[in-house]
Amino acid sequence: MPHIASTNDAFIEQLYERYRRLVTRVPRQLRWLALVLAPIGLSFVVAVAGLVVVAAGIVITLGINHVTSGESVSVGTAWLLALAFVAESVGYIVEERQELLLMVAVRQLTYRRFRSVFARSRPSLEVRGHVLTYPAQISQFAFIVDGAVSTVQIIAFLVMSLTLYGVGGAIAVLLIVGLALVGIRLITLIGRLWKQYVNLEGERRRWIQRVADALPRGRLIPSWDSALDTITHIRNKEEHVLRRRVLLQVINGFVDRSALTITLAIVAILAWTIWPDTRFGLGIILAARYLYGAVQSNLTNYRIIRLAVPMMRELDSLEAAPKRENGTSDPANRPTQPVEVLLADSDRATLLRTSAVPPECAFVPHNPQLSQSVLSAWRASATTDDLSRFTNLAAAMALPGEVVERLWQDANTLSSGERHRAAVALVMTEAPEWLILDETFSAPDPATRDLVAKVVLSHVPACTIITSSEEYIPAYLAGEGTAGSPRHGQQAPAPRGNHSESANAAPPPTLPDPERKRATFRRSVELLFGPHIVVISLGALLLAGSEVLFALSVAGNDRLSFRTACAAGVCAAASLLGSLMFFFPVYRVPIARLSELHSGLIHRIDRFARPQTSGAVVGRLGEDFSELQMSVPQALGAVLIVVVQTLMLIAGAVAGAPPLIIVVAAVMPLSALAMRQGAKRMMPAATIAANRRGDFLGAVGTQAGLHSAPVSNGLRHAGELAYNNCEGSYWAASVNQANAYTYRTVLIQSLTLALNVFAVFFATTSSGPHSLIAPAAVIFFSLTLASGIQSTVETLQRVGVLGLTAERVRLLENFHVNSTYPPVRHHDLDRVYKAIRAGDTLVALIGSTGAGKSVLLDALCRRLPDSEVALIPDVDPFAPDDANASGLNLARTETLSGAAQLLLLDETFKNLTARQERAELESLAKQLKNNGKQSVVVLHSRSNLDCFDTVVNI
Repeated sequence: MPHIASTNDAFIEQLYERYRRLVTRVPRQLRWLALVLAPIGLSFVVAVAGLVVVAAGIVITLGINHVTSGESVSVGTAWLLALAFVAESVGYIVEERQELLLMVAVRQLTYRRFRSVFARSRPSLEVRGHVLTYPAQISQFAFIVDGAVSTVQIIAFLVMSLTLYGVGGAIAVLLIVGLALVGIRLITLIGRLWKQYVNLEGERRRWIQRVADALPRGRLIPSWDSALDTITHIRNKEEHVLRRRVLLQVINGFVDRSALTITLAIVAILAWTIWPDTRFGLGIILAARYLYGAVQSNLTNYRIIRLAVPMMRELDSLEAAPKRENGTSDPANRPTQPVEVLLADSDRATLLRTSAVPPECAFVPHNPQLSQSVLSAWRASATTDDLSRFTNLAAAMALPGEVVERLWQDANTLSSGERHRAAVALVMTEAPEWLILDETFSAPDPATRDLVAKVVLSHVPACTIITSSEEYIPAYLAGEGTAGSPRHGQQAPAPRGNHSESANAAPPPTLPDPERKRATFRRSVELLFGPHIVVISLGALLLAGSEVLFALSVAGNDRLSFRTACAAGVCAAASLLGSLMFFFPVYRVPIARLSELHSGLIHRIDRFARPQTSGAVVGRLGEDFSELQMSVPQALGAVLIVVVQTLMLIAGAVAGAPPLIIVVAAVMPLSALAMRQGAKRMMPAATIAANRRGDFLGAVGTQAGLHSAPVSNGLRHAGELAYNNCEGSYWAASVNQANAYTYRTVLIQSLTLALNVFAVFFATTSSGPHSLIAPAAVIFFSLTLASGIQSTVETLQRVGVLGLTAERVRLLENFHVNSTYPPVRHHDLDRVYKAIRAGDTLVALIGSTGAGKSVLLDALCRRLPDSEVALIPDVDPFAPDDANASGLNLARTETLSGAAQLLLLDETFKNLTARQERAELESLAKQLKNNGKQSVVVLHSRSNLDCFDTVVNI
C-alpha cells in the first residue's frame, strides 16, 4: 500500500503542477477550464467516447425511421444498426469510467488548492468548514466535458427532428425548448436554496468535528449540551431550506420524468387536430428521447456547475489573497537575545501565534494537539538518529519510555503536561534555530518547568516564551541558576502517575463497516418512507405505465388517428397525476424522518465518536448523511419506476415478436447474475472508498488547522507525508470503485447489446402474420427494454451501494466505544472524595506534572452521577466562534446558574497571574457558598493555597 500511495501521490502531484501552469495562462474567468485541462487525457477520452455515443444514436434513429417508413429493409441496414448498438455500448462503457476518474481528479485538485491556502497562513473557521464541502461540489466541473458532448447531440437531433418530421418535429422541438427554459429557471431557484444548504452543512460538519475531537471528556463540560443544541439548530435550518425546496423539486421531477411523455402527447393531439396527415411514429419518439436526454443532461450539468461556480470563485480569491499580516512588525525576526519573554496579549505574541511559521523556526502552541496520522508519518520517516535524539530529549524532560510508547499508540492518553513536553521534544529533534513556546510552561509544575527550560536552552540558539503570567516563567530563566532542577548527573524525576498499563491499551477505536446483507432495499425504504411507499408505488405505476402505453398507441404506423389522440390525452393525464403522487412524498417525507435520525445520533455521539475517528464521524454524519438526504430517496423511487416499466416492456416486446421470449428468458436471469456479480465488486469497493475517505478527511483536518498542532520542518513534512499517504490511498480506492462500476457496466451492456442485436435481425428479416406489432416497434421495444434492464440493474446496485451509505449512518444508532481508563491511585481519589463529602467548598489538587491529576478528576466524574458534576477545562472547546473561549467564563456561568453541584476545574487558572488567580478564587468561593456548590481545582501554582479549605498534594 505505501508503494501504491506513493505512485498515486506522484500522479496527483503532476496533475496539480500542470493545473498551476495552466492557471497562469487562462483568464481569471476561465480558471475552471484548467481543472479539466490538467487531466487532459481523461477529458479527451470522455469527449471522444461521448461523440461515439452520439454518432451511434443518430444511426439508430435513422435506422428505425427507415424501418417505420414501410420500405424494404436490407441485411445491410440490419448490420448497420447492429454496429451502431455495439459502438453505443462501447462508447458508454468508456465514457462512464473515464468521467468518474475525471471527477475524482478534479476533486483531489481542489483539495490540493485548499492545501496551498492552508500552507500560507492560518485559515479562518469559515474556510476550515469550506474544505469539508467545497471539493465535492467543485468536482462537478468535470461534467463540463459531458456538457460539450451533449450540446453536439442537441444540435444533431434538433436538425434531424426538423428534417424528418416537419411540423410534428417542429412542435416537439418548441415544447422541448420551453421545458428547457423552465428547467433553467428552476435551476436558478433551486440553486439559491442549495447554496444555503451547503453552507449550513459545512457549518454542521465543523461543529460535529469539534464535538468529536473533545471526547470523551467533552460530555462532562457544561457547554456540551449547548454544542449539541447548536448542531441540532443548524440541522433545523437545513430542514427549513429542504422544505422550501420541495415544490421546486416536484416541478423539476415532473420536467425530468413526465414532461417528455406529456410533450409528445400534446404534439400528437395538436398534429391530429390541425394537420391530420402529419407523420408521427416511433422514430419521432426515439429522436425526441435522444434530444430531450441531451437537454436534460445539459440542464443537470448546468445546475451542478452553477452551484459550484461561487465556491470556485471564493477559492480563487483565497488563493489570490496576499499573505495575511496582523501588524507592522515582522514576525519572522528572531529575537536578539537567547531568551525572549512575551506577554500573551502583546502584539508580537499575537503575530507569532497567527502567522505562518518560518522554515528555521519551530512552534509549540498552547494546548498542542498531536495528530496520530502525523505522528505515525513522522516516526516512519525518521532516521535512527532522529528517533534516538527524540527519546533522549523526552527522557531529559522526564518523559519515560512508557509515555513515549503511549504517544505512538494514542496521543490522547497523555496528560496536558506530557503533551507539551512531547511536542517540545519532537520539534527540538530537528535542532531549530528559533523555538517559540506558547504557554508551554503553564502546564508543568515548577520543578519540571526548570527542567524543560534547561533542556531547551541547551539545544536551541534562541527561544521565545509566550506566557500569561510571570509566575510561569521558569526560575532557571529568571537568573536563579538551576533551582528546582535536578543536579548534574542525577536522573530527572519521573512522573508519579501510574500509567504503565496504558502502554498495552487496546488499539484506537474504529467505526464498524456495514454488512452487505443488511443494506437492503426494504430497510432503506423503511428508513426513508415508511407507509408512504404505497402512494409512491402507485405514482411510479402511473408514470411508467403512461410511457409504455403511449408508445404502444403509436406503434402501428406513422400516421395519427382519433384513437391515437385520445390515448395520448389519457397517457398525459396519467403521467401528470403520477408525478404528483410520486415526487411529492419522495422529496417531502424523508426530511422529517432523517432529522429524527440525526437528532438521535447527535445526542448519543459520545457513545461512538472519539478524536481518532472524528474524520470518519464527519464523513458519516456529513457526506453520507447528505447523500442519504439527497440521493437515496430518488434512487429508491427510481427502482420502482424502472421495474414496473421493464415488466411492461417485456410484455410488449414479446407480444410483438414471440420468439423474443427465448431471448428474454435467457437475458433476465443473466441480468440478475450480472447484478450479483457487479455487487460483489461494487459493495466492498464502496466500503473501502468510504473508509479511505474518513482517513483522508482526518488528514485534511490536520492540514486545515482544525487541530492546534506543533509546527516544525519535520512535523510539517510528516503532515504532508500523512496527507499524501491518505490521499494516495483514497485515490486508489476511488479508482478501484470506478473499476468496479465499469465491470458492472460491461456485464450489463453485453446483455443489452445481445438483446438489441437479436431484435434488429429478427425484425428486419422477418415479416408476416406471426408478428402482432410492426418490425419498427419490435426494435423500439427491444431498445427500450434493454435500456430498462440496464436502468433496473444499475439502479438496484446503486440502491445497494446507497443502502451501505444508509447502514453506515444507521450503525451509529447502536455502536458503542468501550472506553479504557488509565489506572488511578485510589488513595488520592479517596482523599479528594472525603473532602467533598465533608462539605469543603474549595479543594485544591496539586502535584508534579504527570502525577495523574487529570486522571483523578476523570475517575471522580465516573464515581459521581453525571447530573451532579461538571468538568471545566482551561479552554472551552465549544465556545461560539466569536466568543471568548476561556474556561473561566464557563466556570463563572456554571457557578451561578449551572445544575451541577460539583465543579471540577482542570487547570482553568493556569494562564492568570497570582493576583488575578486570587481574585478569581475568592470570587469563586463566594459564589459557590451562595449557591451551595463545591469545587475541586487542579493547580500548578502554589501562590494561593490559603484560599482553599483542603489541599490534596499528590
